[in-house]
Formats: sequence, C-alpha cells, structure tokens
Amino acid sequence: MSLLLNLLQRKLWPLAAGAAMAGVLLLLLGPRGVWGLLLLLLAAGVILRTFVPPPRPEPKPVVPSGQEGILTPLVRRVLGQMPMPVMLLDESYRILFVNAPMRAVVGPEVEKKPLSTVLRNPEVLAAIEQTAADGEPAIAQFTMAVPIERHYEAYSARVSIIPPVIGLVLHDLTTIRRSEQMRADFVANASHELRTPLAAVSGFIDTLRGHAKDDEEARDKFLDIMSAQAGRMSRLIEDLLSLTRIELNEHVPPQGKVEVEGLVREAAAALEPLARAE
Repeated sequence: MSLLLNLLQRKLWPLAAGAAMAGVLLLLLGPRGVWGLLLLLLAAGVILRTFVPPPRPEPKPVVPSGQEGILTPLVRRVLGQMPMPVMLLDESYRILFVNAPMRAVVGPEVEKKPLSTVLRNPEVLAAIEQTAADGEPAIAQFTMAVPIERHYEAYSARVSIIPPVIGLVLHDLTTIRRSEQMRADFVANASHELRTPLAAVSGFIDTLRGHAKDDEEARDKFLDIMSAQAGRMSRLIEDLLSLTRIELNEHVPPQGKVEVEGLVREAAAALEPLARAE
C-alpha cells in the first residue's frame, strides 16, 4: 500500500504543480482569471486525493450468538443484583447463569452442569419441562432438608424463544412455614399445658362449695393454692410466648436456668386435691 502511494505521489505531483502554476498565471492575466481559479481547485483536489488518506471504516461490533447473546453484561449485572435466587437454563436444561443467592442454595461452580445433578427435585424438574413444552409459567414447591431444612417455591418461565432460555426463580417460604407451624404448636401446647392448672382450680372450687365451705383453715389453704395455680397459668402463657420467640431463632441455645425442685413442689401441690378425690 505504501509503495502504491509513493508511486502516485511521484506521478501526480508534477501534474498538480503544473496546474497550480498555470492557475496563478491565468489569474494574473485578468479576464482569464476564472480558468486560473479552476486550475487551482483542480490542483488542490489532486493534492488532497493523493496525500490525505481516506478515513478507515469503523469495525462492526461482534454480536454474540446463541444463549451467550442473551447474557449481555447488563443482563448479568441486573440478575446479579436481585435478592432472590435466579437461574437461567438452555434447551438441554444446562445451567447458563446463577446469581449469588442461587449459589447459596445449589452451591458454587454449577454453570454448564445439568440441572438434575444440581437440584435433585422431581417437582422442580417437572415444572421446567412443562414450561419448555407449552411455554407457560409453572410453579412448584419443594423442601431442601440439608444442611438446614428450608422450604422454597420455584417459578419457571420462558425468557427467550430463539435461542430457547428458561428462567428459574426461587422464593424462600421457610419463615412462612415456620410461622404456620409455630401457630399450630402454640395452640396445641397451650391447650395441653393449661389443662392441669384449670382442672386443679376447678377441683378447689368444688371443694370450697362442698364440705370445706365452713372450714376457714382449709378455705385459706385452697385459696392460696388457687392463687398459685392462676399465677402458674399466667407463667405458662408467658412461657408459650417465649417458646414461640425461641423457635423463631431455634439455633440460638437458651441461657436461663430452671429450678427443678420448685417445679416438683408446685406440681405436687397442684395435684394434691385430685389425688385426694381419687
């Protein structure tokens, strides 16, 4: 290229110089100044054409093809900043992308692996196959038992048709499930724990209405025990509420101490009327 440019410069330079000189002479002659101006413009055009290189065309941007074309840097950044676990799969159900929350669920270095080797759950696989077959979103719920039992709702949807890409989003239901279970346990525990003190209080009331109604010493004793049972029921309710709070954070061990001897004495005093009735 440089050799050709040098050759053109040697051939066209005399022509351009001659045209420029002729244009100057014609301008000096007066009436023929128009022709001189044209010759000067011709000489300038030859010089520019010869010595000024044409602009180079800008290279066309390379557009990725296939699934990689979907995963642009912008898409990766957006999905990477999402707080919920997100995964993208190709038509063979191989993992194309996972964000950080999804890595916490399925583990690191799972890209290009089949989903069935990473998330072994029939309900999730069936939902993804349904989405791939009819293109409609599908929902499945599943539980992961290890390392800590967690409950999820999986939502699969088609992200792209050409190339085929399926997205999988997980919603953590663990807190909701635990709250539901704790409410059920609270009702069961409350009905069980309150049955004994209520029975004791009911027995004392029947005794006071019967043969002990005129026995001042027995009446005072039973009233003291009934007051203690009422306090026990109040403490049971507080303990059940504390149990609910503890189960919300079940992995933190309790730090309090329990006086077993006092509990045994309270239980014996509470059951004394029932034992006498038998």
